[in-house]
Amino acid sequence: MKKTQEDGWYVFEEKTTKSFARFRTDATRALLQGVPGIVTTYEWRGKTCHISTLGVESDLTFEDGLVRCKVRISWYWMWWARRKVLSDVENTTIDICGAVGPENKTVFIVHGHNIEKRGELQAILGGLGVQSIVLDEADSMGMTVIEKLQYYANTCAFAIVLMTPDDLMPVSKRARQNVVLELGWFMAHLGRERVLLLYTGGLEIPSDLMGIVYVEFKDSVREVKGRIEQALRGCGIIG
Repeated sequence: MKKTQEDGWYVFEEKTTKSFARFRTDATRALLQGVPGIVTTYEWRGKTCHISTLGVESDLTFEDGLVRCKVRISWYWMWWARRKVLSDVENTTIDICGAVGPENKTVFIVHGHNIEKRGELQAILGGLGVQSIVLDEADSMGMTVIEKLQYYANTCAFAIVLMTPDDLMPVSKRARQNVVLELGWFMAHLGRERVLLLYTGGLEIPSDLMGIVYVEFKDSVREVKGRIEQALRGCGIIG
């Protein structure tokens, strides 16, 4: 979240991977669930939403994946009330953008059939003090697989995709198809900079992974522990 001030306006900027249609729906829902409708009014004009309430006005603009929220608060608001308004605006903007908050340190592990390598990765993350989520170990709570993936993925700030040669093709070795699917999902959801791909076994790697950091190991995930730490540190998951 980038925060600045411009001529009496507080400005919050955040990136989003959502389409404008999805963003508008989520922003409108947030407005309806926030200040009661008799106090707050809002109007969409193109890709900008004009919002006003008692002593506060705001413009929320979406442009090419960048969300910009400008807020101006009347002089008669007490300092503690102003701070509360700005905190609410910042948190709501992060939420509707689907952005990762700075307090989120959870890592999602995508994996295939190799449970041994998955265990090695879990041990490395645990040793770094990082909480990890593995889908088949998490409570399903009555959800379908795709619903469960979406639910738990939304609680994570980073994804490590573990590709192992689980499917033997006539002339190549490939990762499980669920691993490839979830890799693409996390690229779109978190952004390429928050996805790390680990692979082994002479795998055939999808050709359209430009911008993804991928690291090869031979026998053990522990061989690339330093690269894992580097990637997590770069995104603020560890210090």
